[in-house]
Amino acid sequence: MQLPAKGTPPPARDASGLATLLRTAGATDTVLAATGGWLLSERRSSPATQDGYIRDVSWWLWWIQARGMDLTDVSFIEADTYAAAMRHAGLAPGTRRRRLSACSSWYAYLQRADAAVRNPFHRMDLPKRASKPSRYLTEAQLDDLVMHAVAHQSARTAAIVAVLKATACRISELTGVQLAALGHAGDHWILTLTAKGGRPHRVVIDDDVTGPLLDAYLAERGSAPGPLFATRTGARLQRSYVQELLQRLASSAGIPDPHTLTPHAIRHSVATALLRAGEPLDVVQALLGHADPRTTQAYLHVDQLERSPAHRAGRRLAAVVARRLHSRTGTREPRPADIAQAT
Repeated sequence: MQLPAKGTPPPARDASGLATLLRTAGATDTVLAATGGWLLSERRSSPATQDGYIRDVSWWLWWIQARGMDLTDVSFIEADTYAAAMRHAGLAPGTRRRRLSACSSWYAYLQRADAAVRNPFHRMDLPKRASKPSRYLTEAQLDDLVMHAVAHQSARTAAIVAVLKATACRISELTGVQLAALGHAGDHWILTLTAKGGRPHRVVIDDDVTGPLLDAYLAERGSAPGPLFATRTGARLQRSYVQELLQRLASSAGIPDPHTLTPHAIRHSVATALLRAGEPLDVVQALLGHADPRTTQAYLHVDQLERSPAHRAGRRLAAVVARRLHSRTGTREPRPADIAQAT
């Protein structure tokens, strides 16, 4: 049995769709109630997090329904078969790991509610986490991105880019934040974001750049309740729209490889720039809203690139090239094409 092709919409996108899918799969009232409790628990209290878990679990429900199985009594062999089907369908390791982890969490909760015989995903071998490095920009490139938006784009675009740079917020925080989240604490203008797990995460809006750009945007937006960054119809922005916006902006600003730029890359870049500038780790951790400082330390990896022996080897090679050119033609600065001729 094969899974649908990549890009196929999930069988359920929200709680109502998941309930319908559960009933179709023969779920009892106990299973439905336990699933509701699972979604409302502390770790999944954020609506965006709930939607993600719903989508991931819905694929498993589609699978066992198509296989004609009892969702409360599935063997670990079937769970391994499902994992293999995802791998053969070409799903990324991160996607497979997320879906399997979601199912394991759900079954663990069903077991607590005496609504499932076992957790077929318990102690399963999960795909390894991807280790590819994240894209990041230099601080100068971040500044260029903001300046280009101010000079050539709408007030909303300029405010979006400025807030991303000033707060290093996650894309879910940016698209989900409401106008009512803007407020004051003493002399500071505060934006209260919703971090992972539904935790409130307060960040300061500076008075020099971000504040004035927000003012200019709000003068156009008006004071109607709703998302801070809204469409013309008042709906919240989509993640894909923000990413495409950043990539178009990076392209017009002359930033290399604009198609690889993501909202997370902006967050990564801000954290890296602050750490390299000497900001204390705990200060950057608080800005990013990380619960564990080890997560923040991951952004220090850029210094390893700066300290790479490749730079020192390159400088030694340049010195050799310069000496050979000097002995042949007199003193002049080496050009890239000279390297092949002199070595």
